[in-house]
Amino acid sequence: MIERIEKNEIRFDKILLNIKELETALNKFKDNQKDLDLLNMYYGSKDWFKDKKLFENNKIKNIKAGVLSEDGVWNMLEDVNNIINEMKLIVNKYRKE
Repeated sequence: MIERIEKNEIRFDKILLNIKELETALNKFKDNQKDLDLLNMYYGSKDWFKDKKLFENNKIKNIKAGVLSEDGVWNMLEDVNNIINEMKLIVNKYRKE
């Protein structure tokens, strides 16, 4: 009996910590939604293609330009989509009827 309580207390503490970490991460994500929307609009736009061409032709130098990487931005947007889908699965599993 004591062992069962102790095991479940460990689970309880771990889940409480996970919930706090998730809340923090969700708040950070919500705070950056406008930036995500603006980045999504920039990616693939006329400005993005213009900037990418200038960068590739060495007209723009000495700057960090990961945003001009097709794979980098695409993968980031896919990561966001995958996280959203995972969250939907979790919500559906624990949704109160």
